[in-house]
Amino acid sequence: MSDKELEGINQEWGQEWGQTPPRGYVPQQYKNGKNPVLAIILTFLIMLAFLAIQVVVILPFMVKSVSRVVVDSPELMLDEQEFTDALLGSIDYVEVSMLATFVSMVVAILWYRFVYCKGYSFADLKKSCKKIMTGRTILGLFLAAVCLYYASNFILLIVSLVSPSAIDDYNELMESAGLTIINWKIIVMTVIMAPINEECIMRGIIFTMLKKNIAPIAAILISALYFGIFHLNVVQGIYAGLLGIFMAYIAYKYKSIIASMIFHAMFNGLNFLLLLTPQGFQESVILMIAIPIITGILWFFVEGKRKIADIE
Repeated sequence: MSDKELEGINQEWGQEWGQTPPRGYVPQQYKNGKNPVLAIILTFLIMLAFLAIQVVVILPFMVKSVSRVVVDSPELMLDEQEFTDALLGSIDYVEVSMLATFVSMVVAILWYRFVYCKGYSFADLKKSCKKIMTGRTILGLFLAAVCLYYASNFILLIVSLVSPSAIDDYNELMESAGLTIINWKIIVMTVIMAPINEECIMRGIIFTMLKKNIAPIAAILISALYFGIFHLNVVQGIYAGLLGIFMAYIAYKYKSIIASMIFHAMFNGLNFLLLLTPQGFQESVILMIAIPIITGILWFFVEGKRKIADIE
């Protein structure tokens, strides 16, 4: 980093925080790394660590459930699907998932807060939110959510044509886990907890570390790949990876994971909102093509043309 660039950053820091920064100070988000390979390896291990946290939380419940299934059916030869159904049917999978997500979310928030947001106060958070919570930006994020929601449904349609068994297995897994029954627990977990947890991990910790060491486009693509893997399911991983590209982009564009959290919550919330529409509307192939095109064009003219400099 040149002296001129450093001087500009220091001036920006001083204007934002209302004081003169220490000589030679470089804010954490501007610090450049020197080892891209190490950053890629470390971020992959971080992703695995957060998966491990959730597994550790869920594991005691699963062990207890397995024991119950074995005790209740000691002489029955259950096939894989029957065993999975019996296993998931003996626990409240939604509550267990909420607990695992909550623990992971707390760790992610604390990690992101004290490693990447040192000196960042509640007043600064309000300031960032005020910049993002404008009618134009919220409309742009909503249009993007609608666009990518229907685009992802179209992708799933293609996957179902290529590999019907993959979609069938995915649907059976969701039904066995009770994730297709809409209630307040599902809504809280998918619309509130999951966006906070996953954005702190993927766009907060992982993407921030990557973009310090490699080019932004590479950081966006690698973090999106990790986001797909994080879901531990081929079907979810396909569209989650594509969504991860856009969410990393808007986190970079707005220089805040608040924007990607809002988009993430909107995208997940559309699952419940569209249940109020006719079934034919939800499954229409024409709409799966038309809506992404229309909302994508609208997003481009509402928000997409804005440059990063215009948002700061």
